[in-house]
Amino acid sequence: MPAALCREIALACLSPLLFIAPAAAADYPTRPIRVVVPYAGAGTMDIAARIIFERVSRTIGQPVLIDNRPGAGGTIGTEQVAKAAPDGYTLVLGDPMTSLSANVSLMPGLNYNPLKDLVPVVNFGSTGVAVIVTPSLPVKTLDEFVNYAKSRPGQLLYGSTGNGSPGHLNGEVFAKLVGIKAVHVPYRVGGQGTTDLLVGRIHFWLAQIPTRLEQVRNGQLRALAVAGSERSADLPDVSTVKELGYGDFDASSTYALFAPTGLPSDVISKLYDEIEDALRDEEVVKKLRAAGLEPKLMDSAQVTKVLQDQIVRWAQVVKTANIKITGQ
Repeated sequence: MPAALCREIALACLSPLLFIAPAAAADYPTRPIRVVVPYAGAGTMDIAARIIFERVSRTIGQPVLIDNRPGAGGTIGTEQVAKAAPDGYTLVLGDPMTSLSANVSLMPGLNYNPLKDLVPVVNFGSTGVAVIVTPSLPVKTLDEFVNYAKSRPGQLLYGSTGNGSPGHLNGEVFAKLVGIKAVHVPYRVGGQGTTDLLVGRIHFWLAQIPTRLEQVRNGQLRALAVAGSERSADLPDVSTVKELGYGDFDASSTYALFAPTGLPSDVISKLYDEIEDALRDEEVVKKLRAAGLEPKLMDSAQVTKVLQDQIVRWAQVVKTANIKITGQ
């Protein structure tokens, strides 16, 4: 067979294949999408995921399955996605402000690098944090609290959901910022920590506002200040730490969608557009705010910058505070 004829036959066989990849990308998604939430169900991230992706599922015409994979500070579920195929059908939620970035320093044996093995798709919300104290403390303002703590170095206890958790890390930053010495008390069961705070066995908590909002509103707990550059819509009468003269203190959590590195840019754009569209839905926004989450849209480049900056920041905090994670 002449060589020219061979080439023509080969090209004829290949030509249909040349259109398969672009067509597949244009048709995405053609099957259910799995979104891993690397924490237990019923938390703020889990609730937010179900609100957002129930809406996305309707518009893309495919199921979006929320898959809770808790354990090891969120690293178990995140690692599974980091090692998955970059086809847009396995995604993960993460918090580039705290856990995702801090785990790089907290867990030196991490089997993935969030900057190399994951690509941000979109950030869709954030949750504020407040300085919450037990009402048994004889303080009603942040200044009174700081003065009280300074007169009792090492006597006040603050809680969190575990060593290296956002509450622990932010507690260390806060204590250094306001110049106090306090003792961290980690809890495996958050409910027990709440009980101890209510009855005064521990004294304060750098808590996500939704987790303590009901107790603050009914007077069982007291919010002294809000972390971040703006006051919380849920606690409009509570000043920020910065307003009260203690400097910048942002302890917020953010909620971003990540994919395995290698996901085609047009699929990233498709997912971004779907979530941006969901955040224009008044009912979605209403549900998110009821869950304590403020819509906050950031694109892939913006999330990457946050992640890069926070990895550097938490590395210094972990080193300075000598925070160790055991049993991971």
